[in-house]
Amino acid sequence: MSKSKYLGPLVLSLGLLLASALPGLAAQSEVVTLTHDVVLGGTQVPAGRYNVRWQTHSPQAAVQFVSKHVVVVSTEGRVEQRDKLYDHNAVVYNTADDGTRSLFEIRFAYSNKVLVFNSLTSDVKVARK
Repeated sequence: MSKSKYLGPLVLSLGLLLASALPGLAAQSEVVTLTHDVVLGGTQVPAGRYNVRWQTHSPQAAVQFVSKHVVVVSTEGRVEQRDKLYDHNAVVYNTADDGTRSLFEIRFAYSNKVLVFNSLTSDVKVARK
């Protein structure tokens, strides 16, 4: 049997496999540095560098903070589009009266989309990255 007889079905199979994987590629991610410990979804997240991954469900998003290939926290958020492009990454947090910081949103450089995590209830601080 010739190799060309198997080449057509193999290429077709690979194409179908790739096409079925494309919806999974819709997830987005960015590296974000938290300069302070924060609370997110009731979970304490230590200061550090994280790969923030999110899968949009228009406008809701499933979000994961990953450090060293370990998911530190999974939570829900939403993606909002703003009127302006941000020129740098920024982490926006609420500060409670006791000094506890809750992650409010993440703004990404060269984008007008932000990840929003909870409602604004207190003093908002923006930390540039």
